[in-house]
Amino acid sequence: MRREYYLHKRKSGVYYVEFIDKASGRKLSARSTGETDRIKAQVKAELWKINGIPTGRLGKPRPIEDAAGIESAIKAIRRADLNPDDALRIVHTLKGMGLIDIAAVKNTGRGAVPFVAFLESFWDYDKSEYIRDRLSHGYRFSRSYAHECQKRVKAELVPFFGDKKMNCVTTDDLKKLSNQLAARGLATSTINQTLMVCCTPLKWAFNEKIIPSNPVVGLTKFSITNRERGVLTEAEAAAVFAADWKDKRAFAASLVAATTGARQGECLALRRSDIGTDTINIAHSYSPLDGLKCPKNGHRRIVPLLPEVRAILLDLLKENPHNVDDPFVFSSLRPDKPADPKVVLEGLKEALGKIEVDHKGRNITFHSWRHFFCSKITQIMDGEKVAKVSGHLSESVFKKYASHIEAKNVRDVGSAAAEAFGNVLPFRRAV
Repeated sequence: MRREYYLHKRKSGVYYVEFIDKASGRKLSARSTGETDRIKAQVKAELWKINGIPTGRLGKPRPIEDAAGIESAIKAIRRADLNPDDALRIVHTLKGMGLIDIAAVKNTGRGAVPFVAFLESFWDYDKSEYIRDRLSHGYRFSRSYAHECQKRVKAELVPFFGDKKMNCVTTDDLKKLSNQLAARGLATSTINQTLMVCCTPLKWAFNEKIIPSNPVVGLTKFSITNRERGVLTEAEAAAVFAADWKDKRAFAASLVAATTGARQGECLALRRSDIGTDTINIAHSYSPLDGLKCPKNGHRRIVPLLPEVRAILLDLLKENPHNVDDPFVFSSLRPDKPADPKVVLEGLKEALGKIEVDHKGRNITFHSWRHFFCSKITQIMDGEKVAKVSGHLSESVFKKYASHIEAKNVRDVGSAAAEAFGNVLPFRRAV
C-alpha cells in the first residue's frame, strides 16, 4: 500500500511532514508540525490528512489535492521560460483576485533605473526631455531653476531613495519622505518644493508610459505657511540709505529697487539704453546661470524713474570701465556681464548691520525693497495701477489689463513715488 506521507526530523529537532500527491505520486513540500515528539507529530499529520493542510493563521485548511495543484502551478512557473510581460500578467492576475497589493513592474526597460539617476538627468537643463519639451511649447524654464532642482536632488533625495529603482517608488515612499522633511521643521514651501522635484518627474514618466502607475496620486500637499518677508520701516529705510556704503553699485541697486519695485535680477540687467528721461525700461532680468532673460511673467514694462535716482545711475555709467556700445549700469570685470547678485546683497546686509537691523531675524532680503515700494506707494494710489507698473502680473491678469497700461499710469505712479519717498530717502551718492 502506497504511503500517504513521510515524517522526518531536522537538525532543529522538529518533525516535518511530506504528503504524497495521489495523482502524481510525488512528495509535496515539507511542512513543519511544530512538534519534537514523533508520536505527536504523527497525530498532527493524521489530522491534517483528514481536515486539510493549514495555510496560515487566518487561512482555512486546504485539502491535500488542492495543495498539490498549487505546488504544480508554482513548479510550472519556475520551469517556464518567462519574460517580463509574462511575469506582469501573473502578478496582475493575483492582484485582480485580491491576493496581493504590490506594485507590479518590469525589471527591465526605462523605468528600471535608479530613481535618483533619473532625477539628475530629468533636471539637467541641457539633456532633459521634459525641459526641452516645455521650451519647445513656449513655456519659460530657467537654467537657474533647473540647477536649484538638481541641488535638492543631491541634498535631500539621494540620501532618501538610495539605489531604489524608479518603477518601485510608491505613494508610501513619498508620504514617508514628506513626513521626514516635516519632522525636521522645514518650511512648508520648502517641503512642497522638494516633493515637486520628485513628483513632477514621476508624473511625466507615467504619462510617457515609462512606469506603470503614478505614485503621486493620493499624495497630500502641505498647506503653505511661509515665513513672512520682512519690510523696513520708513525710519529704517532713511537710515540705511544715509549709512556709508562701500560699493556704489550696491547702494544704487537698493535705491532703484526701493523706488521702482524692480527685482534684483531686473536691476542688474539694466543697460544705458534702458534709462529714459523719467522712466526705466525693464526689458530683461539677469542671473549668473541664465544670463539675460525676460523678466518674471515674461513681460517687459516701463517704470517711473525719479530724477535723483537717474542721476546716480548715470554717474555709475560714467565709471564703467568698458568701452562698449551699450554697457551695463551695474558693471563687473567683464563687459558682457553685469555685477554678481552677491555684490548688491552683501552690500545691503552690511548697510543694515551698520544701523543695527537684524536682517536674518526679520527675514529682510533684497526682495524686501519690492515689498517696501508697494507698501508705500499703495498708501497713496490705487493698488491696481501700482501692479501694472511693478510687474505683479499673473498671465491672466496681464491679458486682462495689458491693453490699458498707458503713459499716464506710469506718470501717476512716478508722481506718487516722488511723494512717497521724498521724505524717506536722502538722495546722495555713496562714497
